[in-house]
Amino acid sequence: MKKKKHKTVFLEDKGETIYSMAALNGRTPEEQEAFDERRKNTACFTAKERWAMTRAAFLVYGPLLLIVVGSFLLTGILLYFFLT
Repeated sequence: MKKKKHKTVFLEDKGETIYSMAALNGRTPEEQEAFDERRKNTACFTAKERWAMTRAAFLVYGPLLLIVVGSFLLTGILLYFFLT
């Protein structure tokens, strides 16, 4: 007797949660919803503020980036002299 092949059915994830995880933060689902709404509304920045944040990030991470690039450059130069 031949076995029937069972067709695999994949369920699509609709992004719904079965149970609210708001209690993990000590909030009720309604409080969590209000908190998320407030946080979403206060995240608006002006162009001047965004530019200031970008500039500050470059000031902080720029020297680190230059150190990394410089170390790769130094390693390449040393390898060039040792291998020639």
